[in-house]
Amino acid sequence: MTDTTAPTLRDLVFTTDSVQVTDELAAFEGLLPDMPDDVERHAALLERLPPLLDLRERALFHAQEYQRFLTLADADPSALEYMVDIGNALALLSHAGEIAMLLVPPASPEDHFARAMLAKERGEQYRKGDGVHDAKLMERALRRSFADSHPRLVIGARVPRGMEEAAQRFSGAVLPQSGAGDSTPPEVYHLDHGMALEAWFDDPPDLALLLDEVRTLFASVEAWSQAEPPSPFWYGARRGALILAYARLCRIGLWPARSSDDLIVKMEVERLISERAADPDPMRAAVEIALGVGRRIAKQSGRFVTVLGGVEL
Repeated sequence: MTDTTAPTLRDLVFTTDSVQVTDELAAFEGLLPDMPDDVERHAALLERLPPLLDLRERALFHAQEYQRFLTLADADPSALEYMVDIGNALALLSHAGEIAMLLVPPASPEDHFARAMLAKERGEQYRKGDGVHDAKLMERALRRSFADSHPRLVIGARVPRGMEEAAQRFSGAVLPQSGAGDSTPPEVYHLDHGMALEAWFDDPPDLALLLDEVRTLFASVEAWSQAEPPSPFWYGARRGALILAYARLCRIGLWPARSSDDLIVKMEVERLISERAADPDPMRAAVEIALGVGRRIAKQSGRFVTVLGGVEL
């Protein structure tokens, strides 16, 4: 059971249960089905992507846990030094969920409602001056990555009929509980999982390997496009592959650089997305948002690298 009574970080009681921490973007990797045909395999990813409201709920949960972490840290700042990575992990999980919402195309009426609500929420935040990311970047990221026949939904003062439950879920009035689902990642993780969160944050993905995988996937998409005759799954495979590739690029962006090599990889990502002007611009904007988040996390501690050759990046 989650301990909500601890007055400071030092008073938290961490669970010793074995917990596998996985962020939303990394979880996309496990959605690819086991199929012999690589084109059909990536096309099938589209049908396996999570509903946007599931992503929203988990992102909100982790954002709330991060705010709780900050509140407890304010009560005892001396504990922050050796527990800061719990907060870093929760922040990264929340941002990964928000960015996943930008990459996953709506596939149901509830998904379209969630995207419209997200656009409305972000618009109100930036008009009030409360936006976290660059306003132009967020505007780009909220556009449609792929054309579809669904008319663009604009949410007014009233919730559309039939979307009352979806509105409650989007607002955070109903949030998932740890272990309430099928217990397969991604789950929701709270402060009681502090030891697992620290271990996860201290074991980052290999950023260079992720970039190599992205380049390989882009090369595959190019090869699929030139096949004669084209595969009947070609269009869906391109969409699925782009979502997976940009999820990997966003992961590179989110994780703070721990070495000069990591920083070079991030520079390569910036160069790559600037060169791929034919890719959906909202996806490219999502990567820029992720890079900004990773940069902010890195600037919090001397453990991370933000300067290369005397130039701050």
